[in-house]
Amino acid sequence: MKEEGFTDALLREFLLGKVNEEERERIENLFLTDTQARERVLAAEQDLIEDYLEDSLTAADEELFLSRYGQTSTQQRQLRINKSIKKWALSESGSTHAVPVKISVWTHLRGRLRLKPALIIPIAATALIAVVVAAVWLSTRREQQNRLLAIEHAMAQLNAPESLREVPPYMRSLDLSPVTVRSSEQQTEINTRDQPRIVELRLPWIKNERYSTYQAEVRRMRGDESFPISNLQAESDGEYVIRIRLPVQMLRRGQYQVHLAGILPDGSAGLSEEYQFTIAD
Repeated sequence: MKEEGFTDALLREFLLGKVNEEERERIENLFLTDTQARERVLAAEQDLIEDYLEDSLTAADEELFLSRYGQTSTQQRQLRINKSIKKWALSESGSTHAVPVKISVWTHLRGRLRLKPALIIPIAATALIAVVVAAVWLSTRREQQNRLLAIEHAMAQLNAPESLREVPPYMRSLDLSPVTVRSSEQQTEINTRDQPRIVELRLPWIKNERYSTYQAEVRRMRGDESFPISNLQAESDGEYVIRIRLPVQMLRRGQYQVHLAGILPDGSAGLSEEYQFTIAD
């Protein structure tokens, strides 16, 4: 290295913008002209990012770090993604009794594998692709889980006894027939262009057995979405039916199946019926 006094502590001060103008210019010149200096700066930068992801920076240093590495929305989003991946990786390592040692990916590649520079680049690119794929997968999975939880919460509120007693003006009521007796009858279709916010499905119970409570499960066919609705009660006003209400805007286009089962006193499921409907654009 061409200059003395090039310590890790000084590099961290430089990366956080704490050095004076003269020192900053000296380090920047070395970064451009000295290969060893450049590697040390990059390694120090990676260690600084690792410390941020592990929440080990002081409040003052974290503020300086974000002012330099989180200025744009893209940088901020990437930092959030990296932090989520880091927490997930640490939790996974903890669950498998691995020792959570703070080791940079790049330090691991350089130190443990001792690969030539020409080989580090493609491996680093592969590692970056894996991180991006994991980030997208985590983000997509989180969004899907949040959406499903929102639908379940909305259904629970809509089908509470006090809610079922109300008749909102933006609701559309439809009668479904059990699949076993529907035969050639055309399947009920709910058109979202009609802009109903809530659809109420009237499910006739044609079996002789009666139950004090029922449970419905609404499932999108050819998909993995399933929404349970518990503590439903039947109404007998000329016809023995169970009503359920669904938030239309949260349902996707396609065919849905409703599995309705009577609940026995011990909590187990008794007899059941199935109904179907379609959500159209």
